[in-house]
Amino acid sequence: MRKFRLLSLALLTTLALGQTPSPQEAREAMLRRARELELKTAYVPPPGDPLEHHAAGLAKVICSAVFITGLDPDFAAENVGYFTAPYAERAKMSRPVVDRRGRRVSVTLPNGTVRTAIYTGDQGCLALPKGFSKPDFIPVKVRRNLPNAAGTPWPMGDRLPAAAPGGVDLARVQQALEAAFEPASGQTAAFVVTWKGQLIGE
Repeated sequence: MRKFRLLSLALLTTLALGQTPSPQEAREAMLRRARELELKTAYVPPPGDPLEHHAAGLAKVICSAVFITGLDPDFAAENVGYFTAPYAERAKMSRPVVDRRGRRVSVTLPNGTVRTAIYTGDQGCLALPKGFSKPDFIPVKVRRNLPNAAGTPWPMGDRLPAAAPGGVDLARVQQALEAAFEPASGQTAAFVVTWKGQLIGE
């Protein structure tokens, strides 16, 4: 299984300022950030069969990967969505079946139960409740009224600042960007660096 690497804000800041954290420091910074965002509640598992939940999650993830992101189904099944259906759980169910004409993905469990996700257009992909063949709402087209992205400053658009903010070594930022995409087997899809609310690398 390929694991996606998370770089914490603290690590990016350290890299941008020209300092090199140890692997232990980088890990501790990441875990510290995760603890800050953790909800202070006891975990209560959702009712129902956990394997059915894994199957529904896998169908939804592959649906999004194929019909929204445009990934190949086999590539998506091998590399996307292990947080909803780990290898051990996937081994118990069928390989996702992609229906391009119907814009849906189905996964079958050993007991014959089928969990399906469907692409709804502007409402994205939806894992249908067990036994349902369509959503219980009518998907609608979302009207867009956005300014031209090329001429609008980030974060509402794509235009980057003309100069780097003071105290930031852009050469180091570029090194961090390049490191995020190595090795190629890590399959990093996108990476951004912000500094005090300003986009400085993408």
